[in-house]
Amino acid sequence: MRKFTANYLLSDSGVFLKNGIVIVEEDGSAIEYLDTKGDLKEIAQMSFHNGILMAGFIFVKSSDFVPLSEAGNTVRSFVIHSATGKIQYSIQDLINLGKQIQDHFPEMKIPEIMNEIAEVLVSSVGFMREKDPGIFLLSGVDLPQMHFTPNARIKRIF
Repeated sequence: MRKFTANYLLSDSGVFLKNGIVIVEEDGSAIEYLDTKGDLKEIAQMSFHNGILMAGFIFVKSSDFVPLSEAGNTVRSFVIHSATGKIQYSIQDLINLGKQIQDHFPEMKIPEIMNEIAEVLVSSVGFMREKDPGIFLLSGVDLPQMHFTPNARIKRIF
C-alpha cells in the first residue's frame, strides 16, 4: 500500500479534504481516505504533492437517456452541451470543462464546479461514475482562491 497527500484531496464522495491522505493499493485503487482536518503530520513513506489529488474515475454513459437541451448561460447548460454525444467522460474532460466554467463563472470555486459537473452528468445526462485505478494531481491552480487557472493541468502520478 502507498500513501499520498497534497494541499487538497478530492474524495470519492466529492468532499474536498485539506491535507487529506489517500491510501492506495499497488494497482492504483484508492481504498481509504483520511481527513487530517488540515493538521498533517509526517508519516513514513507518504508522498506529498502540491495541488489537488484525485483518485481515478471515469463517467460512463449508463442509459440511452437524451437530456433536454438547455438554453442560457448556466453551468448545467455547459455540462449538457459538453457531454452530448459522448459515451464516457474522463478526468481530463472534467478539468477542461471546469476551466471553461471558471472563465464564465469566476465567482465559483473548484469544489463547487467539480461537484456541479458530476451531479449534472449523473442526474441529467445519464452517466454513472465508476472507479478507475490511478492517482491524479491537479496542479497549476490558484489554491488560496480555489480557482482554475489557464495553466491548470491534470497528470497521473500513480
